[in-house]
Amino acid sequence: MAIRWEAEACELARDPESGARITRLTSSVMSNINIYYEQPYSTPDGARVLYLRASSSDPRLPPGQQLCVADLRTCKIAMLDDRVWTHWVATSPWSGHAFYLRDNGELIHLDLATLEKRIALTHWPLAREAYLWSVTPDLRSLITLVYDAEFHCNVIRIDLEKRQWAQIYRHPMVHGHVQVSTNGRDILLQRNRGTRQNHLRQRRTEPSEHPGATHVVIDLDGGNERPLHIGEPWTAPSTGHASWVAQTGRMATPVGTVGGIHVGDPEHVPPVIHDPRHSEGNFLALAPGDDAPKVFPAPTHVFNHASVSRCGRYFVADCFCHGVPGPIEIVVGDMQTGRHRVLVRDCGAQGGGPACSHPHPYFTADTQHVIYNADPHCVCHLHMARLPEGFLPGLS
Repeated sequence: MAIRWEAEACELARDPESGARITRLTSSVMSNINIYYEQPYSTPDGARVLYLRASSSDPRLPPGQQLCVADLRTCKIAMLDDRVWTHWVATSPWSGHAFYLRDNGELIHLDLATLEKRIALTHWPLAREAYLWSVTPDLRSLITLVYDAEFHCNVIRIDLEKRQWAQIYRHPMVHGHVQVSTNGRDILLQRNRGTRQNHLRQRRTEPSEHPGATHVVIDLDGGNERPLHIGEPWTAPSTGHASWVAQTGRMATPVGTVGGIHVGDPEHVPPVIHDPRHSEGNFLALAPGDDAPKVFPAPTHVFNHASVSRCGRYFVADCFCHGVPGPIEIVVGDMQTGRHRVLVRDCGAQGGGPACSHPHPYFTADTQHVIYNADPHCVCHLHMARLPEGFLPGLS
């Protein structure tokens, strides 16, 4: 398939607060989405990013998906495959490599730098509804999730070299946001206590002593489960949107606030109130074995989706402190100094139910750009904010 580059980009006004240059990268009358932000789909040089588009409100899910690339140097986009039938796209963060399913059952390995594709598996061995989540840094193992008729979640590891698969972990609760660590030894899992799902995507609730989201870490073989002290009874429940912090063995995630995100009259947004167990903010970081997380001090912010930079020092998150509807900010923080600053005062995302209304911001591998979704006119488009010179050093 020949690659045809299209000029869809439109330069928007600079952000009035930070001076960041904002570019809308897409214009297709389809929903465009940056897939997910915890494991950024960026080449190692930060020059290209991957995204999905479809006519549905969540192009991360089939049918009708198209896999596309955006070149941040030329601000042009290209469609790479229109035979996509995939639940998410698996990647190793900032590697420029991705794995996805075609409608004929082939698992495709894409090199985003060269745009070369190869068939990794001619026959996908699991149900097509399996969630493709994460790949080990050596690109040998792909981690997926499938649910069974007994309302259990099964973590599956596929050996792409031997072309074999094995169930490595099984649990009755719903899990998600699966991420292999950058050292390739551990898997981070979000656990939604009190919620179960079967193979038909039917859900049911069950009593739980501590309901709400938390996180656990397991080895690459599924053993050595280590709980993280996130969610009840230690903190407010996790939003689920966690990231590994480089190779430190730590993870970071936003958690809920008292009263949640305000929805309603934007003229009467109540003040932000954080859980008294972490009253200074709702972005927390910790490792297995830590008794309590480290709290990033941002008492007036309500972070929801957050992604940590490749170096592990910075994070970028959307902020819902103005409620919904209301301007959704994109904020960058320095986890070493505890300082933060607004990069985009109003990203244009609506922040509603569909995934396309969520900004999902993430840094490119070179930490020079932030990629995010915005749907100010109900059709989601991919956006890029260039960090102004001196922006990150100014947080030191």
